[in-house]
Amino acid sequence: MRKAPDMSERGRKAAGLARFFRQQPDRIAALWRRMRMSAHDSDGAQAPLSQLDGLVEPFVRELGVMLEGDDTSPWSRTKAVLRLSPERGARALHEEFSALRRCLVDAAEVLGGGDGDKERINRAVDEAVDSAVALLQRLRDSRVEGPRVPFGGLVVEYFERPSRVRHVPPGSRDGRTAMH
Repeated sequence: MRKAPDMSERGRKAAGLARFFRQQPDRIAALWRRMRMSAHDSDGAQAPLSQLDGLVEPFVRELGVMLEGDDTSPWSRTKAVLRLSPERGARALHEEFSALRRCLVDAAEVLGGGDGDKERINRAVDEAVDSAVALLQRLRDSRVEGPRVPFGGLVVEYFERPSRVRHVPPGSRDGRTAMH
């Protein structure tokens, strides 16, 4: 029979989770990117540039600071660029944040984070989603109220244009003569 871990063991595991998020956010980001790519590979489509790419690492780092005891919002402390695409809409934001949430909660489970840690992570991700969606709505209509929790970085509107470049597989001949 396994006995329940004592408080000091739980404390060490929680500190390890916080330290991992703070010191190695790139590992969570890499997992998140692989998850996004595999979802798009199954569609047969190439994954578009993520709206969250470039801000995942700083956000995960700030989650680690939160898990160490900082009471301020990790989303408000995140210094990065958030790309908002009115063309993709709120659904795409929800999908990207959902994948990030799965990666964060899975990491918390693997690294021995408790239910309290997972609740705090989920609450922080909920704040981020709500804020990003409110910012997206504000792009469409400036009369809409801004987010309850502000984003700490730069928000840009991301315009997507189809590529006009014709992609030719390496080694195939496209009928044009190469000039050297």
